[in-house]
Amino acid sequence: MLDDTVINKKADNLQEELISWRRSIHKNPELAFNETDTSGFITTKLKEFGIEYKKMSGTGVVGLIRGGKEGKTLAIRADIDGLAITEKNDVDYKSQNEGVMHACGHDGHTSILLGTAKLLSEMRKNIKGNIKLIFQPAEEGPGGAKPMIEEGVLENPKVDYIIGLHINPDIKAGKVGIKKGRMLAAPDYFEIKVKGKGTHGARPEEGVDPITIGSQIVMGLQQIKSREVDALKPLVISCGSFHSGNAFNAIPEEAVIKGTVRSFDNELRKKIKKRMHEIIENITNAYRADYDFKYNFVYPPGYNDPELTSVMGEVIKEKLGENNFYEIPKPSMGGDDFAYLSQKVPGTYMRLGTKNKDKGIVNSLHSPYFDLDEEILKQGVKLFAHGANRILNKGY
Repeated sequence: MLDDTVINKKADNLQEELISWRRSIHKNPELAFNETDTSGFITTKLKEFGIEYKKMSGTGVVGLIRGGKEGKTLAIRADIDGLAITEKNDVDYKSQNEGVMHACGHDGHTSILLGTAKLLSEMRKNIKGNIKLIFQPAEEGPGGAKPMIEEGVLENPKVDYIIGLHINPDIKAGKVGIKKGRMLAAPDYFEIKVKGKGTHGARPEEGVDPITIGSQIVMGLQQIKSREVDALKPLVISCGSFHSGNAFNAIPEEAVIKGTVRSFDNELRKKIKKRMHEIIENITNAYRADYDFKYNFVYPPGYNDPELTSVMGEVIKEKLGENNFYEIPKPSMGGDDFAYLSQKVPGTYMRLGTKNKDKGIVNSLHSPYFDLDEEILKQGVKLFAHGANRILNKGY
């Protein structure tokens, strides 16, 4: 067993390094599967800590702390990629890469896992089992978890449990939110191209207007939820992009509609794709247009193992304090490819609050003004370290 007091003291003493690491990573954000410098930063630190590691899926890094006693293997995951957003914060550590920003807290996630790695590596003789440190690329969009699984990230040694967290600006700084069972939606993506016939805006009868046809498709898709799906089943169909034409007096040839479908039911996902296709086909046929339809099943719904989540709930209450425990009341329609990992082994995905009105830390994820309260970094380290200690040494 690891000593709780030592864990807390070591985590507190890491705070300056955690801030330094986080700011260094924040200054140099990189997009999915291009996190070369971030990956290099991680491997440099793991070398310093005396932790064996290997590269996976291009820019992914997997470290392994072998405990001094035989036991099971716990994986801890952090995502490392940034977003295609131009930062608008006026801070010393502002992004130096134009058009790219850590607007989702992945710089914090990476720093927290590095801090956890350093802390636990110094106590490895007293660890029962192994701790696998997964620094995963490409959570934003393409998804790096799936290729890492295919390359064996959950094997050699075989992972028995996995935990992770996401920084959350809707929860008070320092509090940790958990939820058993259904946690995240499947964030599917679609693209519709309506192919019409261009003509002068004064002679619409000579063309086939993709804008009016596309508008009817958008409205038709909204009726799937309101008229064809059980009202008690969560579902979102959102068209987030509609682009067509560039002249005020011309009817264009094409319109492109992009959007997302969010749900928790894999069978419903298949049904939605089928019904969308039927609606698009029927509307375009009725108005003499053609179409292309692409529907991408992205991440699966995220599910938190109830027993493992209960264990982490106990850790939060006992080691971080009852006042820092937060039970999330309902699942999120957001998605995360951590769901691929927790499909394979029992897992739980937690929320680490960063909201701090006094410091102006109130902006949402994916905002150009997003920032985090750096005091929570050591809290994240404590959460992971105490969690690893509880899961591996006391059993689960």
